Amino acid sequence: MSYKQMLMGLSSETQAGMPYEDLCAMRGAAYLEHAGGMELPTRLKEWAAIMQARYGRKVKVWHMVHTSWVVALLVVRYGEAVEYWPASFSDDDVRRAVEWEQGKTPVGVVYIPQTDGLQLACWALAALCIAVAVITGSGLAGLAAFPFLLGTAMTDYLENKLADHLFRTTTFTQPTTIAIALYTAAPGETGGGTEVSGGSYARVSNNPANANWNGTHGNTTGASSGTGGQVSNAGALTFPAPSANWGSVTHFAILDATSGGNMLIYGALTTAKTVNNGDPAPSFQAAALTVTFA
Repeated sequence: MSYKQMLMGLSSETQAGMPYEDLCAMRGAAYLEHAGGMELPTRLKEWAAIMQARYGRKVKVWHMVHTSWVVALLVVRYGEAVEYWPASFSDDDVRRAVEWEQGKTPVGVVYIPQTDGLQLACWALAALCIAVAVITGSGLAGLAAFPFLLGTAMTDYLENKLADHLFRTTTFTQPTTIAIALYTAAPGETGGGTEVSGGSYARVSNNPANANWNGTHGNTTGASSGTGGQVSNAGALTFPAPSANWGSVTHFAILDATSGGNMLIYGALTTAKTVNNGDPAPSFQAAALTVTFA
């Protein structure tokens, strides 16, 4: 019999009469069991790593002490009655997690100070290896706003390069080319996807240079010194004017070449955007493309 079945088999009166610590332990085991059977979306994996890096591996929700971040999300979303928890995560769960990450802490949450320096360093590395790229501002000129929000991360290629560069003997050489590409089918951790082609489409280069990218302090002068971990394009990034239909653009990626090359960062649009023949040349305005290291 599972912990969930055991807990659901106890009446509310029986649970109320149990030693408090025993009840909490049974609930915690049932929660972990249920969460362990759910497929975790990529964005929630990223969210959990970011929250662990900021606050530690465990968090307290109401009376649930030292629970995992995924369980904490389920508790604040669906309450403590595990029988009412969903079998899979929804887009609304992901959105609520992102809001939490951005500072909207749910009621009843208490952060537990991280005391293990080694664990903290490991989770800091995990957070470093997650780049959340978000398109803000007015988006592509001539089209509706082009916000990239869900499912955005570094590829396996870049994560491995940074891990080796920081902690092993293989150094990572800064790319000479940084190019932004658009996709009609999703890329992922290993690259792939369907990039727009034809109709005069070409990637837009914005190569590594202080003049091309605002530092975390918000301008192009000097080394980054901000606290938000965010860089952005210093000037407009304009694609060629489409001479044929590009289709429904659903994703973007940042690569180290204007053709082929290695994918570094990829992301999904919250809303797909259709680009047709004769539309104005799509362009990200200055500071509209932001990459946040958190």
